[in-house]
Amino acid sequence: MDFKLKSKDLSNLVRLTFDNTTVSDVESYVLQEYEKKLGGLDGILRSLKIEKEKGVNSNDVKDRANFFGKNEVEQEPQEPLWKLMWEALQDPTLIFLTCAAILSLLIGVFVEQKPYGWLEGVAILFAVVVVVTVGAVNDYQKEKQFRDLNAKKDDIDITVIRDGQQTTISTKQLVVGDIVLLSTGDILPADGIVLGRNDLAINEKMLTGETVMKKKSSSYILEHGSVKSSPTLFAGTFVQEGEGRMLVVAVGASTYQGTMEEKMKEAEGGRSILQKKLDAMTDLITTVSMWVSIALVVILCLRMFYAFYAGKCCFEKWDHKIHWSELLGFIITGITIFVVAVPEGLPLAVTIALAFSVKKMLKDQNLVRHLSACETMGGATTICSDKTGTLTTSRMTVVKAWCGNRVFSNMRDIGAQLPQIKEKFATAAVVNTLFKTYLKKNTNGTWAYCGNDTECSLLIMANEIGHSYESIRQKYPDEQIGRVCYTFSSDRKRMSTVVPQNGKEVLYCKGAAEIVSALCPRIMTADGSIKDIDVAMRNQIEQIISDFADEGLRTLCIAQRELSKPSEQMSLPELEADLTLVGIVGIEDPLRDEVPGAIKDCQTAGIVVRMVTGDNIQTARAIAKKCGIITSEDGEGSVLDGKTFRDRVCDSDGNIIQSEFDKVWPPLRVLARSTPLDKHVLVSGIQASTVGIKQTVAVTGDGTNDAPALKKADVGFAMGIQGTDVAKNASDVIIMDDNFVSIVAAVKWGRCVYDNICKFLQFQLTVNITACSLACVGAAILTESPLNAIQMLWVNLIMDSFASLALATEDPTDELLRRKPYPRDQAVLSQTMVRNMVLHASWQLIVLSFLIFGMGDVCRGTGSVCEGEILVDYFGNIRSGRPAAYDWNGVPGACIPMYNSSDPSTFDAKTGKPLRPHDFCSGAHHGVSDHTQHYTMVFNVFVLMQIFNEINSRKIHNELNVFDGVFRNSFFLVIVIGTLITQFALIEVPGLNAAFGCTHLTRDQWIACLLLGASVIPLNVLFHMVPVSWFPAGGGGMPEDDEEEAEGKQKSKDE
Repeated sequence: MDFKLKSKDLSNLVRLTFDNTTVSDVESYVLQEYEKKLGGLDGILRSLKIEKEKGVNSNDVKDRANFFGKNEVEQEPQEPLWKLMWEALQDPTLIFLTCAAILSLLIGVFVEQKPYGWLEGVAILFAVVVVVTVGAVNDYQKEKQFRDLNAKKDDIDITVIRDGQQTTISTKQLVVGDIVLLSTGDILPADGIVLGRNDLAINEKMLTGETVMKKKSSSYILEHGSVKSSPTLFAGTFVQEGEGRMLVVAVGASTYQGTMEEKMKEAEGGRSILQKKLDAMTDLITTVSMWVSIALVVILCLRMFYAFYAGKCCFEKWDHKIHWSELLGFIITGITIFVVAVPEGLPLAVTIALAFSVKKMLKDQNLVRHLSACETMGGATTICSDKTGTLTTSRMTVVKAWCGNRVFSNMRDIGAQLPQIKEKFATAAVVNTLFKTYLKKNTNGTWAYCGNDTECSLLIMANEIGHSYESIRQKYPDEQIGRVCYTFSSDRKRMSTVVPQNGKEVLYCKGAAEIVSALCPRIMTADGSIKDIDVAMRNQIEQIISDFADEGLRTLCIAQRELSKPSEQMSLPELEADLTLVGIVGIEDPLRDEVPGAIKDCQTAGIVVRMVTGDNIQTARAIAKKCGIITSEDGEGSVLDGKTFRDRVCDSDGNIIQSEFDKVWPPLRVLARSTPLDKHVLVSGIQASTVGIKQTVAVTGDGTNDAPALKKADVGFAMGIQGTDVAKNASDVIIMDDNFVSIVAAVKWGRCVYDNICKFLQFQLTVNITACSLACVGAAILTESPLNAIQMLWVNLIMDSFASLALATEDPTDELLRRKPYPRDQAVLSQTMVRNMVLHASWQLIVLSFLIFGMGDVCRGTGSVCEGEILVDYFGNIRSGRPAAYDWNGVPGACIPMYNSSDPSTFDAKTGKPLRPHDFCSGAHHGVSDHTQHYTMVFNVFVLMQIFNEINSRKIHNELNVFDGVFRNSFFLVIVIGTLITQFALIEVPGLNAAFGCTHLTRDQWIACLLLGASVIPLNVLFHMVPVSWFPAGGGGMPEDDEEEAEGKQKSKDE
């Protein structure tokens, strides 16, 4: 298919409109382009081969997409893995460690010239590559997942005209020539031109920075030297008021937004409360670790120099081949301790926990837009929820109607019994519905609701009365000349539409029953005549509204008036005055079956649910009782209407009087006839309150005017079905099914994320305490760390990357809802966690110290005499020797003598101190090998203790059964089993064990190692008998300024 216009012609028109805003510029450039070159709207329609009534032919969609482009802006390609690895390698500690490893490699090869001098340097470099690769792969997977989620988030449904029928499509399927139906709250999916008369007012702040609404019309209107309105609409802006139609002229990269040099990207919300606490803890641990590492290196160097110059180092002379290598070893040991001690795995655990939960939450109908919302929701203490569609099914049905002074339960009876007014009643109802709202026939004969559910119920009512809504809309089309729509406003609680009728203008109005009926001094009787409403009739109307509301029905009043003068000469308050009441309808919105149970779960979890609704106070109270938000025992303060609420908590300027607010909010459970401003006041006041614990507030919203409250809340939930695009963009989480149960699922996931991060923290800090204490004490006493650099890096990999995957991916359980929310100032490390960490670290240090200092060194496992020297026989002849020269490559090791008082390099075995061979300090043997069974067992037991303690770390709330639910987490099982297999390979695979400074262990030695490693599990039961009150909590609340920053995160969202 060929078109007269090209994509650049249409996008150029849009650009000219945006760039030229003065009358002279519009006349000189824009009109020249729009009217003379393109032929105005009619010329564009002809060039695009579009009929206004029919829209795009569905058979042409593919051709249009190929010719004009798709409605997608091509994303920058994801960073390749090698680049992520390079970025991960920029970590200063890894750079320092890499340099030290290279230096070790050079010394080992060119200075010491040992057969395997290169091995330690290569092994460290390999470990660095592994750490960098694991981190980069995790980042790559995380980015890929977030891209997928963003693609889903940006995939919004819109209503268009195709083949002469209304249909719903994805914004990504939009093509040039499509006719889009717009209404309040819609974000424009493409650039376009207004079709026909409309009352559209567009907010273009995201492009211009100005908050003033821009009026739109089907042509340029220039008055008094200014541009009063234009027909051009821009992608990314949103409809603040009104409804209308738009002809799409530019999509994707061809839109003005798409051609901007820098795309406007949504800013991630601030860091959550937990992340702030973890940041502070990480900074503290990093600082302490740095100074400990520096101090250790200094002590080792001073000790060496003191021993050397005091003549106590085997009476050696300085040897460059030996002692520079030893100094380098000290530095590598210090760096390694710092690498292990710094909890760089903590941010990874947080990221994995959040990313994992985001993906799983999508299955629970929660589309997370801001990651911090996941964890924040776990601490929610208050949920301010809408009623319609969230607590109820939103399957609206008109079950009662009052018109002609009669109450009807069957709408068909109105058509049969009130022939004189049935058409006016149906017309008044249908004209005041958006054209985006329509019905679609299901295959089983039922109606599928498309658009606003309340309006769909009115369309069905019109059909049942006997006047199909399609015929009424054909009589009063949305592009009808003279038609003006004043869309529903949550402040006015009504919607009005002016249409030409028999040479006059008639206004139809629908809205909240008590509000609209109060604007009606007259009523239409059964025979169609009009009469004044007297006191008795007014009381009857109020009683009807009350009766409907007591049954939990949503009440709407339908009214009309013939205008005595042109509508253009009247203000909106004038137009909506002096109405004639046509009828009152009671709409049933059934409570969701699962909502009462979900409300009860929230109450059990310590969360107060407050219902904020536009319904009148009686309807709101009835619904709140049904779902369990209030009971008959609750006092009058539990239910308020919006006006009473405002009068009590706000001053004359609308500012919150906090002292008065603090008297109102604690018992408040239902806020009826409320406005979005009331919701914002409620959220702000609760957040600022100092009554009781500091509150964490979640709020739901679906309207454009709900955006301020959604941004203000700690977590804002927008409705995925009924919510406007503006509400969704202001939210942290989109509830895809508009169901309150999904919010409860978000609470569980939030608490699960918090717990998972704490589980990882408990595990990692236990490893940190043990590893660093072992390395420091061992290095200070033995002049080198019992765990070498490559072994420490393996431990670091276990406790960072692997443990974060294992512990941060636990699924939530119902048990999470049986606990109260975490207070905002609660310590990250609970007393239970501190007890577990201290006791397990202490036990591990006892066992490892015993292995290091209590086992002694032997030459062979036979206990025989070797060259006249007495051999030490310890613990079942465990083969040891530190170092056992040449042992690892098959050469017999040197014998170790008993204590020699004249040689300070040897020690008495009975004291539990290590021994050395006579020639340990000689150049020929020094540093040749320290791959002994003794230190291999130390390393093996240490790692096995961490693996088994990983099982213990799954529980942080004093639970005894640490195996509960372990088989539900496949990640955990795979990682634990994989770590065990890898550990076995590091010790038993020839060559690999040499690289890690290990040697083969016998079966008995493996059994001993496994028993010692597994000892942490039964001991965990004994540790539970130790009172937690003996231990302090740690990593407490945030500093006040950090808390204010965390509380203010929502102010930056989407700005």
